Amino acid sequence: MNFLALVIPCYNEAERFRKEDFSDFLKGRANVFLYFVNDGSTDQTGVVLQDFRQLHPGQVKVLNLSVNVGKAEAVRQGILEALRSRQIAVVGYFDADLSTPLQEGLRLMVHMDQSSAVMAFGSRIKRLGIRLDRHPFRHYLGRIFATEASLLLDLPVYDTQCGAKVFRAEAAREIFDRPFLSRWFFDVEIFFRLKQRFGRARTEQLVIEVPLNEWVEQGGSRVKPLDFLRAPFELLRIWLAYRAAKPAAEGR
Repeated sequence: MNFLALVIPCYNEAERFRKEDFSDFLKGRANVFLYFVNDGSTDQTGVVLQDFRQLHPGQVKVLNLSVNVGKAEAVRQGILEALRSRQIAVVGYFDADLSTPLQEGLRLMVHMDQSSAVMAFGSRIKRLGIRLDRHPFRHYLGRIFATEASLLLDLPVYDTQCGAKVFRAEAAREIFDRPFLSRWFFDVEIFFRLKQRFGRARTEQLVIEVPLNEWVEQGGSRVKPLDFLRAPFELLRIWLAYRAAKPAAEGR
């Protein structure tokens, strides 16, 4: 039985923390752990998380950061904390608003276990028979960003920014071993780091993109439309930095 740890970065989530949904997910799943990272919140998020930890002391951990460091570093710190436990075989991260239900994390793990993949991530693809609710404006901005990211990565990725990703522990240790350049678009850097480690051809074999069965936009996103307008410049900065780094040998 694989042990799964999901990291949940939280910034000022006290008013919309969905305690019942998190509790329901943990019931009957002794192999699942939740690591909440309180990213320097200025409201009562820390109190809410500690209260929740007391309800599930064996499965819930809380990491409090003294200052706000942004999603990228909060996720990284949470991943590294989870990997301190050697029983964790799979680690990942999900958004605190649960726009992606936590059950999707189990689906991602199953897809990864059925292959030799080192990473599986959700993809928000509208299709028949699933529930996917997203504001059209954000959807089209997201598609522009995703297309740019895929071109710069030279990988056929449909949705780099979906906040639902899981990794095998050994791969996560390498991917998250150093800080990211971007506070918000670090997901793109993850793919660059995979290419550096495995080369392009092997990365296409070792990473699985899984269409989600449910994704519902919750509102209150920390990423604003203006951030998407800045995104091309941020992507260029990321691309230049990783292009300068020494790549892995193709097929390694």
